[in-house]
Amino acid sequence: MMTATATATATAELTGRVHALAAECPPAALDHAARCVLDHLGCALAGHGLSYARPHFAAMAALGTDPEATCADGVRRPAFVAAYLNAASANALDYDDTLQGHPGAPIIAAALAAAERAGADVGTLLTAVVAGYEAHWLLSRAGAPSPERAAHVRGVAAWDAMSAGVAAAVAGGADRDRLDRVVGLAATQSLVPFVGQWYRRPMPTVKNNHGWVAAAGLLAADLERAGAGGLTAPLDGPEGFWAMAGSDRWDWAGVDADGGPAILRAGFKRYPACWRLQQYLTVADALLRDGAGREPTHIEVSGPAGLRKFAEPHVRGPADVAFSLPTLVALLVLGVEPGPAWVADRAVAGTRAVLGRVEVRLAHERAVAVTFADGHRVVAVVPEDDYARPRDWGLDEEEAEAKFARLAAPVVGAAAAEGLRAALLDPEPGRPVRSVTEHLWR
Repeated sequence: MMTATATATATAELTGRVHALAAECPPAALDHAARCVLDHLGCALAGHGLSYARPHFAAMAALGTDPEATCADGVRRPAFVAAYLNAASANALDYDDTLQGHPGAPIIAAALAAAERAGADVGTLLTAVVAGYEAHWLLSRAGAPSPERAAHVRGVAAWDAMSAGVAAAVAGGADRDRLDRVVGLAATQSLVPFVGQWYRRPMPTVKNNHGWVAAAGLLAADLERAGAGGLTAPLDGPEGFWAMAGSDRWDWAGVDADGGPAILRAGFKRYPACWRLQQYLTVADALLRDGAGREPTHIEVSGPAGLRKFAEPHVRGPADVAFSLPTLVALLVLGVEPGPAWVADRAVAGTRAVLGRVEVRLAHERAVAVTFADGHRVVAVVPEDDYARPRDWGLDEEEAEAKFARLAAPVVGAAAAEGLRAALLDPEPGRPVRSVTEHLWR
């Protein structure tokens, strides 16, 4: 809890755990890391061309052209720029993987940029990703605020400059002592926690700014390598970084509840929407598919008070879509394929004719009820979410590969998409990271 005793060695324990895992990564963790990278690249390819992602590319244009690492648009740029742009692109649709937030966007973008620049192999990249997810899990779980504190302020991405820094450092071959220093430098680059303002409409298109988080993590690793000094043991003591990140406690209890590397808990989203809405959409989608051929006239989605922030039906900007449950259900009714089409002006405009059929109701029970034009009514319970194990309710491996192909092939072509998949999921020993990223070139 919030005591000097509980946090006296928090930094050393964090880096010790991460370094030990990186030294002996289980094959299952490396395999799932490869799938996380594949999902990340699919989301980045789909996201980079969105109208609200383009300002990121325009803003980064002045930061140099050294061809160190590959971006989602197929152009090689400085590693710092690539980390920023790929993380921003991967998170643009809110379709990227989930585990206590959005670990993949910043961690994978930083690790990929560092590994490609260093000429590292795919195995090193995947080890770095596993290490980054482990750091993210330990930080976000041990530093989770109490419910009372979280109601006012919390740090969704405040931890992830550290996590991305760990990943970038491992990709560059850092030892345990260097990890300590990278964490101290990453703390000085971190985002401040938010107070819920990005639930206001219109939703900002730069929410948690995962682009900056990824670039900051890479910068921390580069600063350490150049000899810079950051905070010493930034997590330790009652004034530790966890307090700066918006928490009122640091507690190791529960971080090992499920055992095994954290990355094995990470899940892949079915829909480009907030992770809190995935189960509602899965149930609604299933009921609508079961009623194929019938016209749905009323869809009622019910759940506890937390659902209120997602009940706004009027979309004022493209980023609102992922947080508007009525709009998301309307897209399912219209049969729009999940992906970039969900934020297209035409699809969003089309939902207006359907929104009147969708009702969000606050209730103790989580359920979806669909009434059809012939009077037939079906109801299904929405399972409780275990946000500590989203893999259990996300896409399975076959579905995740299909999602990647659906997102990537329209951008790079079917052959390049398959090349990416094979390079990550069936890599030859010692295969360089560039043999993966070259499939993005175009």
